Amino acid sequence: MNDLIKEINDIIEKNNSKINENIVGINYLEKLKYLIIDNLKDGQNKFTLDDLVAAFTKKNNQSIKYKFKNQSLFLSINLHKNPLSKIKLCYDNDTLSIVINGVKKISLFDFYDKKKKVSLSIFKNMGIILSENTIASENIAAGSIIMDIVSEKKAMNIEK
Repeated sequence: MNDLIKEINDIIEKNNSKINENIVGINYLEKLKYLIIDNLKDGQNKFTLDDLVAAFTKKNNQSIKYKFKNQSLFLSINLHKNPLSKIKLCYDNDTLSIVINGVKKISLFDFYDKKKKVSLSIFKNMGIILSENTIASENIAAGSIIMDIVSEKKAMNIEK
């Protein structure tokens, strides 16, 4: 399991060198999303999907949580053995969600008119960035592995 976290940390560290240090918030997560997905697709990483499932099974755990030292990023990888639904969840921070395996369906609600919504499905090797204060409902299929990276680094508001 520690090898897996080290591998993901190496991917993020390697990709950080490709991203301008002045890019923060959802822009940073968007660039990181494409770089991580490219790494997952290319098979450049040492761990495979089977290794990931085996690591969860060996630890008898469905979740990995990790805080990166150099960045204000939190990583969470979850294996959902059963389907999961979250209804009208409000995100406190900018969040990158990548589907490593399975399906995640998201409904995004209008901030002012809660009856208006947009629904989309995210499949394997796809991701979405949800900015802070986004209201969303999620449906995650059984057997899905989801990686969430939460950024606590806020973009400076130049209007203040």
